[in-house]
Amino acid sequence: MSKLVYVIKRGKNTGQILRPHWFTEDGGHFRAHKTDSRNDPEGRRVTTEMELIDLVRLGYRVRMSNPLIGHAPSTVMPTISA
Repeated sequence: MSKLVYVIKRGKNTGQILRPHWFTEDGGHFRAHKTDSRNDPEGRRVTTEMELIDLVRLGYRVRMSNPLIGHAPSTVMPTISA
């Protein structure tokens, strides 16, 4: 179960949960960014959720999605669940 979650706050999918998006190119990775932009040159690629949690604690935002509801990856500031 994912420890990083984001609950959508507005729009047609309000209340739905997003989880870190796994990008399959280049062997697979998660993406984190210092800004809200997905084109952030300071973006980081990591392969584990623990690395993502460390980046979130440093102020990074994470690309998150929910393929079950058709929600494409968005750059958001997730919460860390216990």
